[in-house]
Amino acid sequence: MDLLLIIFRDYLVFINIFLAGVIIFFERRRPIYTLFWIMLLLLTSYFGFFMYLFFGLKFKKRNSLKKYFVQKKKRNQGQFTWETFSYLKRWKELIYYLKNVTHGEGSYENKVEFFHDGKVFFNSLIDELKKAKEEIYMEYYIFNDDQLGSEIYDLLLEKKKENVTIKIIIDGAGTRGVSKKRIKELRKNGIELEIFFPSYFPFLKIGNLRANYRDHRKITLIDRKICYTGGFNIGDEYVGKGKLGYWRDTGIKLMGHGVEEYYREFLMSWNFLMKNKKKRITGEVEFNHDFQEIKTALPLQVVSSGPNYDYRNIRDTMLKMIMEAKKYIYIQTPYFVPDDASLEALKVAILSGVDVKIMIPHIPDHMFVYWANQSFYGEIIDLGAKIYKYQNGFLHSKVVIVDDEIATLGTANFDYRSFYQNFEINMVIYGEKVVELRDIYLNDIDKSTMVTKIAFSKRKTIEKIKESISRLVAPIL
Repeated sequence: MDLLLIIFRDYLVFINIFLAGVIIFFERRRPIYTLFWIMLLLLTSYFGFFMYLFFGLKFKKRNSLKKYFVQKKKRNQGQFTWETFSYLKRWKELIYYLKNVTHGEGSYENKVEFFHDGKVFFNSLIDELKKAKEEIYMEYYIFNDDQLGSEIYDLLLEKKKENVTIKIIIDGAGTRGVSKKRIKELRKNGIELEIFFPSYFPFLKIGNLRANYRDHRKITLIDRKICYTGGFNIGDEYVGKGKLGYWRDTGIKLMGHGVEEYYREFLMSWNFLMKNKKKRITGEVEFNHDFQEIKTALPLQVVSSGPNYDYRNIRDTMLKMIMEAKKYIYIQTPYFVPDDASLEALKVAILSGVDVKIMIPHIPDHMFVYWANQSFYGEIIDLGAKIYKYQNGFLHSKVVIVDDEIATLGTANFDYRSFYQNFEINMVIYGEKVVELRDIYLNDIDKSTMVTKIAFSKRKTIEKIKESISRLVAPIL
């Protein structure tokens, strides 16, 4: 046995050198990402090899997935361009960019309701699920079978008895709290449930060479007229019953033409997972909008992003917003791990006199990310950025707001993983509704503690070491 390990270790040196060559000549990644993997492979043996297998391999099914995600979408009746409303002129380049890279249309006949408390959000969601008459489609990174998840799973079983069509997508790496027994029960009773990149090994949830590419979306679609999305997964921690205590997040209830874009995004995910072509959903779809409830115009665009796209759509959206900001940039994110472009854009904004506020949790859910957060905001705090640590529980909200004019919110964090690796979905909203998000943000500041430059400069040496180590692994956090 010892002899076999020695032989394997010796061969692994050559394998790692070979993989380093592959990364340099074929992967064509960002330089910082390339250097990270080369360093890990050449300076380690077993660790670097297995880390690359699980987290470094390029997305092999990119082209097969792309044909579903980037197909041309049907134009809805409520579409807009910047000419539709005069106040959109400033953002016309972003509007055209998103139209080109996502192949989607913006819409203005919409109504949204924001939620920042999990109990209120899920009470609303469950109430609308009970009213469903035709279909329920759900796509979640985490859909656990705990107290909250069990209540929703049981409700879905009841709705199936009423002949409601139900389709569910859960992520293979994220949803670990649902048993095979529950999945079997759902399928046996006619609920269609698919797992996005399931584990190859039944005894290991993350035993998957594609686990680094996660379906991080959170979507519920009801009767083709209501969409729930945002940061809330389905699990007890999202209503404050986890070890982190109260959970501050941002959820969204959407009605109007924007629902059509979320619906088509779900269908493209579903069709990709359907190996049996007969089970794919094709053809034109009629939508059941209740426009009597929509009193005012709300321009918005739905932005999907992931390794299936040629561009980093959500990252580019945030980058454009930062570059165009004149007055302020407010960011809420549990994970502040920006790439080089985003970090430099923030620096330019700060030095140009823009008020930059960044809000992160004061307690960590992932220790490496917590120290990476501190490393990155340390680069901009001396320039004048205002850093706030939310004190009233755990902050999981994902929002970027600029100048009372534009905001993006949804499932994407302000970090490498959401920018480059996860399948994400955000909405970009324009106009008066942005002010409501701004006021919620300012209210959260009252529940936060500002990190002062003096306090940050006095942190201990051990903290600085943790920051440096965490920053090195930032590309895969």
